[in-house]
Amino acid sequence: MQALKFIVIGMGILIVLAVGLIGFGLYKKSVEPGWKLFGPRTDAPAATSPAAAPNAFGDVELGLADGCFIESVRPDGPRAYLLLGPAGGCDGVIVIDTGDGRVLGRINP
Repeated sequence: MQALKFIVIGMGILIVLAVGLIGFGLYKKSVEPGWKLFGPRTDAPAATSPAAAPNAFGDVELGLADGCFIESVRPDGPRAYLLLGPAGGCDGVIVIDTGDGRVLGRINP
């Protein structure tokens, strides 16, 4: 009977700890959306980063044709949308991941 009491008390303590860890995880995720309990930290600068800023990625080659230019840039969270011009053969949108500088895709009209 006494062993059963210890098992019940132990399980109760484990349940309270689990609920506390879940609450802590939810709080940290709401404050830092990139936070992970296990795994690499997302805010650590990359070893190959050319600048001291955590999210610096250096130069990105877009490969625009002659006469084409970036009309405007519209950031949207972790992505940036580059609107190309002039109208005609150059118009389109390039989507870039602002975290690592990868070109995610190009939208042509």
